[in-house]
Amino acid sequence: MALDSKNPLYNEFLEDWNVMEDTYRGERVIKSKGAQYLPPTSGMIADGFPTVDTMGWKAYGAYKTRAIFHGFVDEAVKTLVGIMHHKPATFELPTIMEPLIEEATTKGESLQMLLRKINVAQLVQGRFGMLLDLPVTPTLEQVLPYIATYKAKTIINWDDGASDEITRQNLNLVVLDETEDERDAGNFEWTKQEKYRVLILGAADANEGSQAATYKAGVFRNKDAKTFNEAEMVEPAFRGNKLNEIPFVFVNAADIVPDPDDPPLIGLAKLALAIYRGEADYRQSLFMQGQDTLVVVGDHKDDDGNDKTYRTGANASISLPKEGSASFIGVDSAGLAEQREAIQADKKDAATLAGQLMDNTARGIESGDALQMRVSARTATLNEVALTSAFALQSILRIAARWLGANPEEVIVTPNLDFADERLEGKTLVEYMSAKMLGAPISLASIHGLMQDRGLTEFELEEELALIAEEEPLIEPPSDESSPGEDEPTEDEDEGGEQ
Repeated sequence: MALDSKNPLYNEFLEDWNVMEDTYRGERVIKSKGAQYLPPTSGMIADGFPTVDTMGWKAYGAYKTRAIFHGFVDEAVKTLVGIMHHKPATFELPTIMEPLIEEATTKGESLQMLLRKINVAQLVQGRFGMLLDLPVTPTLEQVLPYIATYKAKTIINWDDGASDEITRQNLNLVVLDETEDERDAGNFEWTKQEKYRVLILGAADANEGSQAATYKAGVFRNKDAKTFNEAEMVEPAFRGNKLNEIPFVFVNAADIVPDPDDPPLIGLAKLALAIYRGEADYRQSLFMQGQDTLVVVGDHKDDDGNDKTYRTGANASISLPKEGSASFIGVDSAGLAEQREAIQADKKDAATLAGQLMDNTARGIESGDALQMRVSARTATLNEVALTSAFALQSILRIAARWLGANPEEVIVTPNLDFADERLEGKTLVEYMSAKMLGAPISLASIHGLMQDRGLTEFELEEELALIAEEEPLIEPPSDESSPGEDEPTEDEDEGGEQ
């Protein structure tokens, strides 16, 4: 049994995962893939591309260098994840599991950081995996299992049983490719180590999925990395408690089943590549506009019978024979405007696909309700992603609770779904207070609650009033008893009138 065998769906989605990963990482990676994302022109091929040091190879290098790859995917992911996490998620865990809130992975990531990492993976590749595992040699401080994370391309094989069975399908096989560069012991050299982690439920050759089966795991590396040996599998146990399920959770963009989803930003990635190719052609055309060819008609031999060479530009001259002529020919610029307009149209479409939710259009006069409706209409995907990631994280934590003998129902992960960052401006607050003074049926407590919701204050109403009472007045109130000033006429002077 070859451990590097792939699930058929893995091969089906691999191309999309590669495209998403490369476009997310940006221009350096895209250009390193050469003709995979930017095909050479027919002239470059005729001139020898892809053979190194040929005229076609050099021309392609210049063609690729002039091209610009815009980081639409990276910008979209950062924007969308920022929107999803402008308010933190909340985590409720049994007492024994509370340390996981601050440190849940082997890299020391908190649950909040892990949730953010999941959301990035959902948006980039639409695929992620989490494995609950135990330290190999736990210390007294390491009494809890930890969560190991896996990107889409490392989850190479899985099986959740036959779909025609009337019983519930249970995950009975997961194979994870953990091949990585490891530093050689005793020196500073690195060597790629092939390694596969196998997770099975019951016997490997039985495709079991019953609740009576026991979870087994094994790691195969070095020369035996691709060969499965069931005798090397172990049954992980926490204080003697074993699992009757594989503690692995798949996370897709919209569900947590083993079958992959399409990456939600795949359309944006493909459009970014189309713009990249369009930019290359447009800038190649611009370059060619300044590279006119000199054409000389007449004798090309000098007095010694050798071919003449010509210089152009300042302080250069061309000596032509009688009846000879010279002229420049170049690329027609008639299509440049259309190329530029096509690129601009594609960029506009890319901005829409990127989910630029908070644009500047009429924001100054847009009401809160209008903003909320606009954001809600354009954040359906974010709601799906946020809810799915929270449910997946809750699922793996509930497996941990069962393993630890705690109550899994006490594990609750609540994501932030308030994607509209509606700040309460001073002008709006004045309008609320004016409306109250004019008889609007709204209490000070309600207005204060709105201020709390919008982050204007963190105090309760009673605390706020107490603080106000302790403050010095901002404006000195006028006195009820006033005495006439020096310039004001007294009663006697007023009675005297004019003389």
